[in-house]
Amino acid sequence: MVVIPPTYFDGEVLSDLVAIAPGDIMAMFRRCGTGPRQGIIRRARALGGNEWRHIPPPEPGMVIMRDDLVLSAASVARFEEEHGVFRRVNPNAGKGHDWEGFYGALILRLFQRGLPEKQADLVGEMLDWFIANSTDGDAPDESTVRKRVSPILRMLNAEA
Repeated sequence: MVVIPPTYFDGEVLSDLVAIAPGDIMAMFRRCGTGPRQGIIRRARALGGNEWRHIPPPEPGMVIMRDDLVLSAASVARFEEEHGVFRRVNPNAGKGHDWEGFYGALILRLFQRGLPEKQADLVGEMLDWFIANSTDGDAPDESTVRKRVSPILRMLNAEA
């Protein structure tokens, strides 16, 4: 995505935050790092829209700078969740944890506040619960908590 000033695309004015096609800017992100710092786009899509709008000839297109490109927070969160970015690491793997207390806290949390928007949010909350309720601030690793939370959320979401 990129923020643009009011610009005519197929006779329609698009402005502010718009989606751009990845293929139009791919050269700016060569793996070897030699890509140009700017690129020209000739199409954009309003956020939430389905159709690409084009800058009609004879206009040369719109120059955009690599530094002006943005990602939505939702896209970043989805990428981090899918690729395990920022997982909390457990230095004491194998240590016994209060799983009965965990399940009680999980049930209470779901009862009081309902289903979370994202599984990662609930996993983070439960890791925080472990840290707050252990004598030494220890918690199991994120993947272990996710393995215990995931089937419960799948069942509850199937029922919702």
